[in-house]
Amino acid sequence: MPFSADWKAVRWVTSKPRELFKSLPFEAEVSGEAPFDVQIRIRRRLFKFEFSGRMNVAFADSTATYVMKGPKGLLILSASVDRGVLRSRASADLVERFLGRKLEALVNGFALAVCRFSESYRRIVGKILPTGEGEFYVRELASEDLPHLIRYLRFSLGNGRFSLAGRGEGEEFRITVENDVVKSIEHESSGGSVIIEVNKPLLEVLGEDLSGLELGGEYFLRVLG
Repeated sequence: MPFSADWKAVRWVTSKPRELFKSLPFEAEVSGEAPFDVQIRIRRRLFKFEFSGRMNVAFADSTATYVMKGPKGLLILSASVDRGVLRSRASADLVERFLGRKLEALVNGFALAVCRFSESYRRIVGKILPTGEGEFYVRELASEDLPHLIRYLRFSLGNGRFSLAGRGEGEEFRITVENDVVKSIEHESSGGSVIIEVNKPLLEVLGEDLSGLELGGEYFLRVLG
C-alpha cells in the first residue's frame, strides 16, 4: 500500500497497540501489560471472526509484528515499510471456515488504519502542542490538514466520539465525530459561515472532502466530549 509516511511514523503508531486496536475499523481491544490481552471481532454479511488471547509485540528491520496466541491457535499481524510502501500481512494457524476471507478482512482493516494514522502523525506532530487537558495549539494549519488532525486526535484520545472546536484570528470551526464517522464541519469567519456535511468514516476522509473551507495559520483547539 503506497503511503506518505515513513518507518518512524509506523513505529510510533504500532508501538501503541491499545490505541491502535481501539481505532481499527472493526471491534478490537488490547488491555493490560505485555503480553497483552487481545480481543478481535469482525462481523460481515457472510461470516464472522472472533479471536481472543495474549499478544506480544516485536520490532525488527522496519517491521512491527503482533504475535497472538489463544485457545483457537496462533494469529500473526505485521506491518513493514519497504521503499516508501507499507506492507501488511496476516497469517494464522487456526481451524476456521473461510479463513482466507477472514484474514483478508483483518489485514485490510489493519493496513488501512496503520497507513492513515502513520500519515496523519507525520503530517501533524510537528505542528501541534498540548497546552492543557483537552486543549492544543496548532500552527500552520491548512484545510487539507484537517483529516490528519482529526485522525491524530482520535488516535491519541482513544475515543471515536468527540467534537473539536478551533479558534483562530477572526474565525472559528467545529468538527463533529460520532462512532468514527466524521459527521460535519462548521466554519465561521468575517466572510460568512459554511457547514460541510461529510458523513464518511474517519479513515476514509480526504482533503477534497473539505473543499470550500479556507483555513490557514494558528489555532487554539479544544476537544469536547
